[in-house]
Amino acid sequence: MGKNTRRAKREPRRKKARVTVSLSRDVLEYLEAERARVQAPSLSAFFEAIVRDLQAKAETAALEAKMTACYDKLGAAEMADEADWGKVGAASLARLRD
Repeated sequence: MGKNTRRAKREPRRKKARVTVSLSRDVLEYLEAERARVQAPSLSAFFEAIVRDLQAKAETAALEAKMTACYDKLGAAEMADEADWGKVGAASLARLRD
């Protein structure tokens, strides 16, 4: 198997941008220790994982806020209907698990 064939099976590389930051020594020591603890291959990979986690949490919070706003607009009859559909869904899931 040649080099090009192996590379094609891997995830395509994304272009990276170089960023320079200044951190206090104690913060850097903490980050290095955490990087080692989670066995991230590099400090850059560790930072990227942290940022992706923060991004996912922010996106989840935004989605939850939109859903809450949507449900807040429903009237009593619509809420009762949604609750009934929720019960049907829960019963269906319970049957699938059995």
